[in-house]
Amino acid sequence: MDDFLQLVSKQLGIGTDVSRNATTGIMRMVQERLGDTDFAQISSKIPGIQALLNDSDGATSAGSGGLLGSLTSIAGSLLGDKAGSLAEIAAVLAKSGISLEKSADFMKLLVDFLKQKLGSQTFEVLMAKLPELLGVRK
Repeated sequence: MDDFLQLVSKQLGIGTDVSRNATTGIMRMVQERLGDTDFAQISSKIPGIQALLNDSDGATSAGSGGLLGSLTSIAGSLLGDKAGSLAEIAAVLAKSGISLEKSADFMKLLVDFLKQKLGSQTFEVLMAKLPELLGVRK
């Protein structure tokens, strides 16, 4: 995961703490949506992902509370699950310190990284359960 965090920091011009918090938040969301069995497949193919999730200090998904959590919940209720997930992704990135302008670029880098590391079968499982990850890419 360190190689991804460094790539994001370099390409987007953001600090490693920001890229670490954003990545942790999105991967926690993925973990929650996929469940233990499917997430174990991802963990086995991406060295360092479990350590990232275990070592993070306070990087949480948007649904954890506060104004962003409330807005995410409202969006999900009004617009359906997909819109709620998109709002949650946006909230995680904003909470992490990634500007709206850089959010799509961050997600493109993350999705491309996941696709490369996971292989097509595991990547398809992820996209089937959380297609919104593709929805915020450029």
